Parts: sequence; C-alpha cells; structure tokens
Amino acid sequence: MTAINEAATPARESLPTRLPSLTALRIIAASLVFVGHGLIHPIFRDDDANKVYAFLAHNTGSVGVSFFFVLSGFVLTWSARSADTTGAFLRRRFFKIFPNHVVVYLAVLALMVIAGLPVMLGPTLASLPLIQGFLPDPAYHLFAVNGPTWSLSVELLFYALFPVLLPLVNRIRPQRLWVAAGLVVAGAMLLPVIAKALLPDQPPSLLSSTLSWPEQWFVYFFPPARLFEFLAGMVMARILLSGRWIGVRTTLPAVLLVAVYAATLPLSLMDGYQSLLLVPMILLITAAAANDVAGRRSLLSNRPMVWLGEISYAFFLVHVHVLFLLHAAVNGQLGVRAMYQPYQFDLVTGIAFLIGVYLVCVLVSWLLYALVERPAMRRWARSRPAVAPAVPH
Repeated sequence: MTAINEAATPARESLPTRLPSLTALRIIAASLVFVGHGLIHPIFRDDDANKVYAFLAHNTGSVGVSFFFVLSGFVLTWSARSADTTGAFLRRRFFKIFPNHVVVYLAVLALMVIAGLPVMLGPTLASLPLIQGFLPDPAYHLFAVNGPTWSLSVELLFYALFPVLLPLVNRIRPQRLWVAAGLVVAGAMLLPVIAKALLPDQPPSLLSSTLSWPEQWFVYFFPPARLFEFLAGMVMARILLSGRWIGVRTTLPAVLLVAVYAATLPLSLMDGYQSLLLVPMILLITAAAANDVAGRRSLLSNRPMVWLGEISYAFFLVHVHVLFLLHAAVNGQLGVRAMYQPYQFDLVTGIAFLIGVYLVCVLVSWLLYALVERPAMRRWARSRPAVAPAVPH
C-alpha cells in the first residue's frame, strides 16, 4: 500500500492530530441542518410565525452541509500522517460511514413497509451504497430512503479522491497557499454561471424557483461540484500547518459569517450560492483549529460540545426521521418520510416542541453512536496485527 501523505515533516508529525473545536463545530453544522428541516411541514398555527421561521431558517441546511464539506477537507489534511496508507485510510472511512448508515437505512425501510408507503426500487437500491448524489433523476433524491444521505455521496467522493488530492495540495508552495485558497473560492462561485450557460432550463426544480432541475442538481447535489468546498478546507489546513495563518481569532469570522448569512437571506443558497459564505466559513474553521494548536480554551473545546460533536454524524442520520415520527405522533399518526398530516402549535409550544425533538435526537444519536458507530470503529476500522506463532521451548 502506498503512503497517503509522503510530504509529512517532523514538525507536522509533532502537531496534535485531534482538534476538539472542529469536532464541536460538527454539531453546530448538524443543528443548522435540523433547523432547516423543521420547515418541511409548518410547525406554527400563526402564518406570520411560519413565514418568519421560513425566512430566517430556509438557508441553514445549506450552510450546515457546506460546513461539513469544508471540515472534512480540513480535518483529513490535518490528521494525515506519513505512516498511513491509502488502504488503511479508506478502511477507517468505510467503517465510520456505513455501519450507522445501514442501521438507520434498514430502520426507515421497515417503517415505510409498516406504514404502507410505496418503496421505489431504484431510489431504494441507490440509497444503500450512497450513490444517489451522482444520479441526475430527481426521483433518486425525492424518494431516497434517508433523504439527507445524498451528502454522503459527496463525502464518499472526497474520501476516494483524498489520496490523490493530498499530494497535489502538499506541492503548493507555502507562499502561494492564500492564492490557491482564493482560486478555489472563485471556482465555487462560478458554478451557477456554468450551470446557466451549459445546462437545459427544463424541467423545473421542485426545490427552486429560479433553476431547472438539471441546473440545481449540478450546482448543489452533484458530488464533483462540491469538491471546491473540500479543497478549500484542505488548503486552509495547509496554511495553518505551514505557519501562514494570519492569526485571526474566532470572533471576527463568526460575526462575518452571521453578517453574510443575514445579507443572503433573500437568496436561496441551494441555487448554488452556498459559496458566498465560504470565506467566513474557512476563516472560522481555521481560527478554531489555531486555538486548539495554541492550547487556548474556548466554548467549542469544552467537553459537552466535543461530546455532541462526536455524536453529530449519528444525529445527522436520524434527526429528520425523529422529527417526522414525533410530529406525526401528536396527531396519532405514524410519520415516515414526511407522509403525515402535520399538527400545528402556538408559538411558544411550537418552539418547545422543536427543542424537545432536538433533545430526543441527541438521545437517539448517543445510542446509535454508543451501540453501533463506536463498536464498529473499534472492531473493524483498523487491521489487527498478526499474532506470531508460539515458539516451543
């Protein structure tokens, strides 16, 4: 097996491999996705309250998913070591992703059968190996067993290409890293222009009022198009590793991220505009990592936040189904894949309901993490050394 990172240096090897603040950022990203999926059915009786919630939260899911993609590039680049091999890396990634995914997939599939929902063969089969993101037919997204897992198609592409991309990113001269980061961000911003110029404007997308489905699939769901975010994370990790970081603390990029988010509320980030938040996002992630390297304590590095970050992948997999099941249960229904008649609450009760659902998601995620993800990683993520035969005396 070839080494995954042949460019590691002694200084690099001496840096900490774990960045607790970035682990904590994962639960923030997952929570943003949760907030966005709270819009699938109107929660409140008051139309004005629903409109305000929809206006403030309609882009949170896009931000959360983009955060995950940038974090993946940063963390994988940061943690790469010269002794690692491509085979060992891919093995760890496989057992990180698939055990949780398969358990949730089978649970949702069973609930669909119990609820009498139609099971479409194509989307169901494509959902299991997580290839639906590569397929341009909207049915593979709208009728996937676990809808949010389209983003895992993207992550799998990242993992497959990482052993190839890392040596290329490592070859960038330190003095050119910031230029490289700028070029990657510019490339991400060009995607809507490319889609409009090259792709058909029909059929319309059910998820957009400005793009056709082919255009939206290309700019948002098509895995190769999301490589820019992954590469941005990789380059920023190199910037920190090479000592080229500008020393900004987390407060400034966090404020900038909120400001840019507020400014882009009139847009739908799912139309390819998620890259507008890429600059404050990569600055925030790198600043948080720099805090960890310097040994500075922060809210992100405290143990509860890190623990929530550790269960964030399980949270991401289950949150939408817990939301549907609990929301439908209020009306005495079995809610699977949003196929139920929603109950609407007054403002205070609706907010309390969403908080309660979130806490139940945390509980279910912890169980999935403790009973499936962590045991699978311990048992299969690393090959066991061969036991030498006993030598007789």
